[in-house]
Amino acid sequence: MRKSKFKEPKNVLIFNGAKVLIGITRSLHAASLLTGGNLQAISFCCLGKYISTGGFYYRHIHPDIEIDLSDLDSLGLEEYDKMCGQERRYHTVREMAKKRYALEDNRKKTNKEGGKI
Repeated sequence: MRKSKFKEPKNVLIFNGAKVLIGITRSLHAASLLTGGNLQAISFCCLGKYISTGGFYYRHIHPDIEIDLSDLDSLGLEEYDKMCGQERRYHTVREMAKKRYALEDNRKKTNKEGGKI
């Protein structure tokens, strides 16, 4: 059987501004559709090039760590990064709230003007 040219999608964890796990998606594209975020920015967050985007933190699921539905609303971002052996930077909760508010405000203005986001 012929191998596909496409890579297998990687599951993505979505953490809110308070650094708590709020979602598990099957791919970057699904995370983008769910949060309304930019696909490339989400990818950069997963890779560690960006800290966050759209008021959320994103991570790929580490192959050695098992995540299940009971971890929703209980697993912390810093705890997850520590389990993965990664050291990353974080925004304060206040900064994340400000970023989230600015993004929502921008979307409202764009929708009033008749444009699309």
